[in-house]
Amino acid sequence: MNNTSQKETSAIYTVTGFFSGLLITLLIYLLLFAVTEKKFTFDLLALFHTDIPLLFIVDALPFAGILVGTLLSIKHNRFLQVIDERSKRESAANDFMKLAIQNLTRGNLNASMTDNAIEQELIHNLVALQSRLKENRESELQNREADKQRNWSSHGLAEFGDILRTYSSDRKQLGYAVISNLVRYLDINQGGFFVISEQKGKRTLEMIACHAYDRNKFPDQTINWGEGLIGAVAIEKKSYYTDKIPDGYLTITSGLGRAGPRHLLIVPLVLNDEVFGVFELASFNKFEEHHIQLVERVAENTATTLNILYSNLRTEQLLKETQEQAAQLTRQEEKVLQNINELKETQAEAARQSEEFVSFTNTVNHTLIRAEYNNDGKLLYANTRFLKMLGYSGNREVEGMHLTRFIHEEDRAWFDKIWERLAGGGAHFEGYMRHVTKMGQDLWIMATYTCVRNEDNSIGKVLFLALDATSQKRNNLRLEGQINAINKLSPNAEFSPDGRLLVYNDLFESTLKYPTNEFKNKNIFDFIAQSDQERFNEIWEQVVAGTAYQGQLRMIGKFEEEVWFRTTFTSLIDIYGEVDKILFLAFEITKEKELEYFMRTQNEKLKENEEQTRLKSLDLKKQIGEMEQVWLEEKRSLQRETSIYSNILENQPLPAIGVNNQGFIVIYNRAAENFYGKSPKKVINKPIHVLFKENQTDPAIQAFIDPGKPIIETTKKRVSLPLHGQKMKEADISIIKTESGSELIYTLLIHSDY
Repeated sequence: MNNTSQKETSAIYTVTGFFSGLLITLLIYLLLFAVTEKKFTFDLLALFHTDIPLLFIVDALPFAGILVGTLLSIKHNRFLQVIDERSKRESAANDFMKLAIQNLTRGNLNASMTDNAIEQELIHNLVALQSRLKENRESELQNREADKQRNWSSHGLAEFGDILRTYSSDRKQLGYAVISNLVRYLDINQGGFFVISEQKGKRTLEMIACHAYDRNKFPDQTINWGEGLIGAVAIEKKSYYTDKIPDGYLTITSGLGRAGPRHLLIVPLVLNDEVFGVFELASFNKFEEHHIQLVERVAENTATTLNILYSNLRTEQLLKETQEQAAQLTRQEEKVLQNINELKETQAEAARQSEEFVSFTNTVNHTLIRAEYNNDGKLLYANTRFLKMLGYSGNREVEGMHLTRFIHEEDRAWFDKIWERLAGGGAHFEGYMRHVTKMGQDLWIMATYTCVRNEDNSIGKVLFLALDATSQKRNNLRLEGQINAINKLSPNAEFSPDGRLLVYNDLFESTLKYPTNEFKNKNIFDFIAQSDQERFNEIWEQVVAGTAYQGQLRMIGKFEEEVWFRTTFTSLIDIYGEVDKILFLAFEITKEKELEYFMRTQNEKLKENEEQTRLKSLDLKKQIGEMEQVWLEEKRSLQRETSIYSNILENQPLPAIGVNNQGFIVIYNRAAENFYGKSPKKVINKPIHVLFKENQTDPAIQAFIDPGKPIIETTKKRVSLPLHGQKMKEADISIIKTESGSELIYTLLIHSDY
């Protein structure tokens, strides 16, 4: 509060005290003259002073009023000064809070949070919040680094997976591609790739590829089994990492000179507890944990690829040996057949033709449908089975009928070409045919038409032999319909026991998106991801052993996309009871798996969000509790200050009306009660409109009674005020603004000689 306001307040209180004392003095003298019923004269006044000495005290009342007004002004100014100082402290605290919040929201977490003028509890809370934000930032940085390492490892595994698939058929190309890309991807200096080699019962580690080795001129270097660090790692089947490399163990040569590496990593290639080789990697820089994990995963995948490569080589060797044995057996069979034919030719021609022909004819007539036609196609003879199957009673009924009478109308055009060839002495016909019975029903047969020549080699007749195949044909048609339906709805294929693709339908081809020319040399293992090879090997071995498999299977398409099937593998047995091939039936469920993965990811995110929401809710509840505590303290402080201020104004001789920033009356002293003639119960905590109408003409009064308008402090302004009965009265007013915490109180003082 400035000195000018203090002087004005002191002057107001002094003048008010003086006039109050003077008014009391005048009232006493008026009452005195009224009681004595005498007119006022100075002589009579002097006489009263002589008779009543107490009147001298009455004469001193104006000066006593000045003294009382001065004392009240001093007390009022001190109170306002205390309120002003408290307001400044709270303003400084608010400024400090704003600055602290700005620093925290802008990420300046190292800003100072100390101020001797601020409450230590608030400082402690801000420092705790700053520490929590620092911890959150560090945690976020760690999570980002972990995500970066996971992405780096995933990208590396995918890249090396492509390399292993690309060079899976050549060990040396595979070795160089893997080791050179390891050196490049890990950003190290050199590396070597050793594989297990056995010659004459002796096991060694042979280097098949290296990158930036000082001994690069000798890539055929071999290490005895168990020799040195590499041999020890191969025996123990565990990775070895050290930053204490013996002098002269390795050197790195560049254009700037030669130097020894400071870090060495040796990783074995292990699959199913079997060692296939060793990686040796050296670098000037340290190998991080995720670097080592990537190398071990690549080593495991490389071991799997080498295992498949060796298996394929062994399979090719066995297949070659089997083919050679089969060719040798074929030659032996041909020789045996030749001997048998020569033996048969030595038998007596006459006995064979008489006895065997009669027996053969009887057998044929008993088991086969038999008929004979001339060159024109007319029936010459039909056996009993022919007549019975076609529904005729005897030869007389069919003799002389043309062949086309027994052929189905839809097949006549097709069969005319066959008969034309037969009648001209062409090759015999053998295959399925559809005949028509006497009643017009279809009869499916397995037929053979053969020309029978005369002694002069001319065509004498055409012999027709057949077997009833109607039920078999119907079954075949039903099976063909089922197979066609399966081909339309389900991808299916057939594989040999060693995994070679034999037969496949269009849906299998379109699902995996391979062109037809690339399917010729494919193997079932080419469609399986490297990470699933070990598990699928077990499944395949079970299926080849005769146990069917049914379940979900992930395959890799032409463009490395994942295709999921709900599949069945069933082994098909040949006539010798051995597995001839493997039948693959499947339904694509890629979209179902994608939906399943999406739902699982969403559930994980939902759980994570729920946990974060729960933590934020706990923090929010804590902050709300702290804010409620601060609000209660401010409310109690405000109530105490308002009570003090109200007590001061209660004894104020001027009418005083206090309104808070919501427009409710909180101060209403005795002088105001006398001025308006309304009791405090009808006014306190009531809207200001109980004393003032809304249609006020003066801007100061309008702002005072309207909470939405800003109020300007006013000193000694002449306005018209409503009295009880809504009569208007001219009076001087002053509006004083008092700020306490977040609440404002505007006090209206009325200077009136009521």
